[in-house]
Amino acid sequence: MLKTGILGGTFDPIHIGHIECALKIKEEFGLDNVIILPAGNPPHKFARPVTPGLLRLELAKAAVSGIDGLSVCDIEVKKNGYTFAADTLAELKEQNPGTEFYYILGDDTAVGIGGWKDAEKLGGFANFILVRRKGTGEKGLEDAQKALSGIGANVLLSNETLPEISSTNIREAFANGSAPEDGSVPESVSRFITEHGLYRKGPMTEEAITEDLRSVLPPKRFIHSLGVAEEAVRLAEKYGADTAKAHLAGLLHDCAKGVTVPQLKWIGMTPEDFSPEPAAGFSYRVLHGPLGAVVAERRYGVTDSEVLSAIAKHTTGDKNMSLLDKVVFIADYTEKNRCGEFFEEVRRLADNEGLVPAIAFACDETIKIILKRGEPIDVRTIYTRNAAIADREKGKKV
Repeated sequence: MLKTGILGGTFDPIHIGHIECALKIKEEFGLDNVIILPAGNPPHKFARPVTPGLLRLELAKAAVSGIDGLSVCDIEVKKNGYTFAADTLAELKEQNPGTEFYYILGDDTAVGIGGWKDAEKLGGFANFILVRRKGTGEKGLEDAQKALSGIGANVLLSNETLPEISSTNIREAFANGSAPEDGSVPESVSRFITEHGLYRKGPMTEEAITEDLRSVLPPKRFIHSLGVAEEAVRLAEKYGADTAKAHLAGLLHDCAKGVTVPQLKWIGMTPEDFSPEPAAGFSYRVLHGPLGAVVAERRYGVTDSEVLSAIAKHTTGDKNMSLLDKVVFIADYTEKNRCGEFFEEVRRLADNEGLVPAIAFACDETIKIILKRGEPIDVRTIYTRNAAIADREKGKKV
């Protein structure tokens, strides 16, 4: 039976430490080969910029070119949405029935494996080779072994230690205009990074943001985001808001859609961090609004406070909304892919009577839907409704 190691990671970028680790593990455990597996969209890194998967794939290919026993697998980078080890291992196992897999994992990462998606299935797909990270200590190693045993995995302990090479420092070096001088990056990788201008400083272009969203969001959600961006521009032109800001906010309004509570924990946050008055009611359905502003700033480099505000408030609104806030809030209801009597009425009101009447109606109907579901109503939705009704009674349209 073929014995294949799997070294997964973001590889942003791949460096000499990854290559040395793969080769040493291959020799130590008598593996026939080791697959370098770049992650598609790693769920634990949703709030920071990640180089597009296809580019990281090319970096990995450049790094292993000409090295016997190492290869690169594209199974994850070709998928949309977040990628998970359990799904990948299941697929590899099905495609390679005559292969025994060995998943290579650092002890610092292994400690949290119980929180991975379908963690209880992982042990059935592969053996786990545990590699020490310098400075972890015996206690950390014991915790890692215990965590792997807890999911039923067969654990093999390597004598190797993961090299102390920082991908963050490598990215910063290239951002400052030159490759690291310590030899941590293979020449072929350094050349690719330079030629393609990777890791340059500054916010993402809208073109780059669009491509990243295409890879992260499910297809229907991505199409909806494009629709909201287009509709936000239309409404901005009609009511005098900044069209460029409207387009960017509309494009990113759902950038945190689908983020889970465990993912929040990975960045040191909880859902309650986004609720101004938890005791007054909070719905997880609206979490992606305020969280979206965090992702837009951290992952995409957006610093414009008006854009971030519009993203944050698009799910619930708030007491005091700017014109841009209102435009994006309503565009989420009236983009061209929204169908049904409810959306048609919001559309009619926005086009013929003004944003304020449209917001009042949208909030009223949304509250009715939430009550039918028996779910809590976020207090900001109530604030938005009351403010819109008060403004409507005063004759305000915008």
